[in-house]
Amino acid sequence: MTTGEKIAEKGAAAGKPLAEFQFPSPEVTKCPYPFYEALRSEAPVYKYPDRNDFLISRREDILFVLRQPDIFSNRTYLADEWAPGAERRAELELKPPGGVLETSFGLTSSDPPEHSVKRRALRSLINPRYIHSCEETLRRLANELIDGFQSRGSVELRGEFADPLAMLTICELAGFDPNDREIFLSWHRIGTGHGRRFLSAEQLAEQSKDQPEQQAYCERIIQDRLANPRDDFLTEVIQAQIERDGEINLPYLIGEIRLILTAGNETTSRLITNVMKLLIEHPDQLAKVVADRDLVPNAIDEALRYECPTQWTSRLVMQDTEIGGVAVPKGAFVLMLYGSANRDDTWTDPDKFDIERPSVRELNMAFGGGIHRCLGSPIALAEGRIALEVMLDRLKNPRFAPGHEEERENIDNFQKRVPKKLFIEFDTP
Repeated sequence: MTTGEKIAEKGAAAGKPLAEFQFPSPEVTKCPYPFYEALRSEAPVYKYPDRNDFLISRREDILFVLRQPDIFSNRTYLADEWAPGAERRAELELKPPGGVLETSFGLTSSDPPEHSVKRRALRSLINPRYIHSCEETLRRLANELIDGFQSRGSVELRGEFADPLAMLTICELAGFDPNDREIFLSWHRIGTGHGRRFLSAEQLAEQSKDQPEQQAYCERIIQDRLANPRDDFLTEVIQAQIERDGEINLPYLIGEIRLILTAGNETTSRLITNVMKLLIEHPDQLAKVVADRDLVPNAIDEALRYECPTQWTSRLVMQDTEIGGVAVPKGAFVLMLYGSANRDDTWTDPDKFDIERPSVRELNMAFGGGIHRCLGSPIALAEGRIALEVMLDRLKNPRFAPGHEEERENIDNFQKRVPKKLFIEFDTP
C-alpha cells in the first residue's frame, strides 16, 4: 500500500465508532491504527465482548500495568491453555526451602523473585561491550548477504536479507551453528505465546507442528554443551544454571534456549524490514537519512514507534483492581497495546513518520517497560542500525518493485507488524 493509499484508508476510517470494528479481523490486522484511535477515544480500558480480556490502549495505563508485576503477572499459563508452559502446570512446585525459588518455566513466563534470577542468567548476552565488539562481524554478515543479490538490482528483502541477517546475528552472539539457519528459518513463526489465544485453529496447528522439532534441537544443544563445553554463551547459560541450582533443569533450559533462538531474531527481522518499507513510503525521510547518516539511530527508533514489531503482550490479573477507573477482576487478562501507546496523545502528530522526532527513544514503548522490558533491545538497536547503514551504502535509490502491492500488506497476525514480503528494486553499481 502506498503512502497515499494508507492516508486515504485512515481518513475513511477516522472517526469510525468502536462498535463498528471487529477484533481480531482482517481489517484490524491490515491497519490497526483506526481501531486503536477508537479505543483511546471511547474505551481506553476496553472489555472484549464474550472474553475475559481487557484491551489497554493508552500509554499511562499500560505503564500502570507494567510497573505492578505483583498484580499483573507474566505467568499467564496459570489460566491460559495457550500460554507458554501451560502444558506443564503440574510442575509448579517450588524447590525445597533454602534453594532458589524457581519453576521450570522460562524468563518470559516468570515473576519475581525467580524472574530476577533468570534475567541475570541471560544478561551477559546483551553486555554493551560485547555487542560493540561484534559490530564488525555483523557488518560483514550484512555485506555478505547483499553480495548475493546486489548485481540483480532487486530482492525480496525480508526473506533474503532481514530474516537471515537476524538469524545469523543470534547464531554469532549466542553460539548456535550458522549452518543450521535454514532449519531455524523453516520453523513457523506466526504467533508468540501471548498471541496464541487469538489464532485460528489452522494457525495453531501450523505453529504447533514445529514445536517438537524445536524442543528436540534445543535438547541436543544442551547435551552437546554438557559433553563438549565451549567458550560461548550457550555453554555459559547451561553451566550457570547447574551451578546455581545443583542439578540440571532440562525443561527450563530448553525453554530459555528456544527463547534466545526465536525471540532473539524474529522481532529484529521485522524491524529491519519495516524501516526500509517506511523509508521508501516516505521519500522525504529517506532523502534525509541518505544525506545525514547521524539520523540512522533516530530512523530506527521512529520505525519502532510507528510500526511497533510486537503490537501487544498480555498479563494475568492476580487480584481485583482498577485501571484508569475501570474495574478489572482477578483472573482477567490485560492486553497492553504498545502499538496504540506509540500513537496516543503523548506524541505530537503521532501518525506522521518523522525520523527527526525528539525524545522518541525515551518514550517509545516498542520494547515494553518495567521489569519485563525486552532484554534484547540493545541487540535489536545495534543490529537495526548496522543493517540500515549497510543497506543505505549499497542499495542505491531503493523503491518498491511493481506488482507486489498485496504482498506488502501485513502478515496474517494482528500481534505482529511486518509485510508478508517486501520486493524492492535498486540501482546496480
